[in-house]
Amino acid sequence: MPFTPGRKQGAKNRLSWSFLSALADDFAEHGEGVIKICRIEKPHEYLKIVAGLMPKEFEFTDNRLTELGDEELDAIIEYAKHRLEHKRTNVIDITAGEGEAINGEPARLLQALPKAG
Repeated sequence: MPFTPGRKQGAKNRLSWSFLSALADDFAEHGEGVIKICRIEKPHEYLKIVAGLMPKEFEFTDNRLTELGDEELDAIIEYAKHRLEHKRTNVIDITAGEGEAINGEPARLLQALPKAG
């Protein structure tokens, strides 16, 4: 049989399948523990993994805002400003602790919200 350069037809798919099967088996056995270790010991790598799983762009298919008039849009903006101000005023002591949260939001993040108005 004469030598032909390149790989045999289907070799790439077989290699990919073998690799992904081995990876899936290993993950099924060790994955949850490894994720926890990565999150604790290398949080920056953990974050890179999570960010890599996010879509590169978001597509909005809900176009209800385009159907609203200026007065309705102004009312929505005012409502959002009011809600932000309400959240800010409900933060009693933002220096009390890193873990303190208001409605599930860390107090240290709420202090950075822009003032309404």
